[in-house]
Order: sequence, then C-alpha cells, then structure tokens
Amino acid sequence: MKAIYNKLLILLLIPALTGCRYSFEIPDNGLEPCICLMSYICADSLSNVNVYKAVPVQMSGRADMTIESASYSLKRNGKETEVTSRDIENYGISLSGERFKEGDRLELTFSADGMDMATASTTVPGKFPDYTAERYVDENGTDCLRFTYDDNKETDDYYAVAVEIRNKFITGENEFWYSNDSALPPIGHNELSINQFSYAPIISRLNGLTLYIWADADEEDNTYDLKYYTTMGSSSERSIRFHLYKLSKEMYHHLYADYDAAYNPFAYIGFSSPSFAYTNVMKGCGYFCAYSVRHSDWTIISTEENEWKEDYIY
Repeated sequence: MKAIYNKLLILLLIPALTGCRYSFEIPDNGLEPCICLMSYICADSLSNVNVYKAVPVQMSGRADMTIESASYSLKRNGKETEVTSRDIENYGISLSGERFKEGDRLELTFSADGMDMATASTTVPGKFPDYTAERYVDENGTDCLRFTYDDNKETDDYYAVAVEIRNKFITGENEFWYSNDSALPPIGHNELSINQFSYAPIISRLNGLTLYIWADADEEDNTYDLKYYTTMGSSSERSIRFHLYKLSKEMYHHLYADYDAAYNPFAYIGFSSPSFAYTNVMKGCGYFCAYSVRHSDWTIISTEENEWKEDYIY
C-alpha cells in the first residue's frame, strides 16, 4: 500500500518539477520602516520584550536601524506598570517589566521617530489543567504518550507539551546525570504524504525544548496522543518528566506559523505561497504573546523492560 502512495505522490510532483520560474518587481509604495516586537511572557516570571526596527527588503543593508526617541507604555488590566529599558545587539531595545499573573490582560504601545506607533495585547493564560499521562507502544513499535486532561469546552484553549528524558550513568564509585534537551518526533514526521492518518504533529522550539502544540478544539475527549523517540543510548537508569504549557491565542498562532514555514513542503514545490507570517502587532510586526508552564517531577523508567514503573497522575 505504501508503494502505491509513493507512486501517486511522484505523479503529483511531476508538474511541479517541470514548472516555470519568473521574476517580478516588489512594489515599494507604502512600505516604510516599522516597529518589530518580540516577546514570550511567562506567567510568574520577569517579563521581557525585545524591540527592533524592521525595514522593507529594498532598504536592507543600507538603512539606519537605530531606534530614535523611543516612547513606550505597558499596562496590566488597564493600569500602567513600571518598565525599564536597555540597548541590545542589532540596534534593539529590551524592555523589562514585572512578573505577571494568570488572567492579566497586557497592552503594550511603542513609538519612535519615523515610525507609526505599534500596539499589541495578550492575556496571560492559566495553568495546564489536571491530567493523567499513560505510555504505550503503537503497532510500529513507536513510543507514545497519551495525555488526558480536564478542559472546559466552552473556551478556546491552546496547549503544548515537551518531554524531557535523562540517563543516569555510573563510573566507578561516582555517578552523574546527563540530560538531553527533549524527546523528538519520530523520523519522517515532516515528510510529504497523502495518507490522511500519517503522524504530523505541530512542533516548535522554546527554551531549548521541543514542543508538541495543539488546539483543544482539534482534539476529541480531552486527549492528546504524542509519539516520540530519543537519541540517548543505554544507561543504568532513565528518568522522564513533562513540561506542560498553556498558550495564549496569539502564541499558538505565532508558533503554528513558524511550524508551517519550516515544514510545509508545498511552498518548496510551488503549490502554495512561500510567505508564512503571523503578527498581533497593529501598525508593526512581530509577536507579543504569553504562556504559563507547569513541570512534573522526574520519574524513573525501567530501561531493561523499557516500560513505565507507574502511570503518571497529577
């Protein structure tokens, strides 16, 4: 059956391989420098926003990227909060603020000479809900996790999970832990396929971890199935823990756009636009997003039998 799918796929790709190439002019009317905001604000952590000047491609390499006469305001639930600033690389400005709580509505404005005032807003989401996690192996021998969680179907919620694994090695009388960054999706998850049941998770990177991302509205029965592998070899003992995220709507759409840009194969063969961009910044560009995260404890896995010693219940 797989051979049939591959033959059909080749037939579909032939027109793209024989397609034409053409040049076109990029209009410069109405294209002016603008404010670019970049921020992932984590609940209960010090907030930070990086600000840069963005210029049209025609001005790249010859534009003055300095931000002059900057003015900014950050409000929480309608009230002004204290913000400090410092210069950073690439002529940017970093804004540092206080710790924000779940449910806080944040509104940022930033202006500078020669550019329109940029505005953006987001709401800090609550914690990932109570859940259970169960490990199983599918028919192909792939390690899987099934997360079952409590969720209010009347709201639009967005989640992510990162799986971190570490091995314990013993050398003589000494022992030490080595921790990799995170478990990864199975090899081939991003390959072009016409099989509607093929595994193709939405993934991204955050703080060195690989995130599996989903919208609750896309999952049934408040469950999410995750497939993974790890490049770590054998050891005397292996442990695992989870990083569980709840994302603001803006952060979900931004990460989804990044995933689409990295893994959508149709852009490379001319079947779709190569431009993937999302912004929630009015009269500017970039992203102003928020999230919360909770971490499970480390739990030992039996490496001899490659099984959980117990199910996870939180």
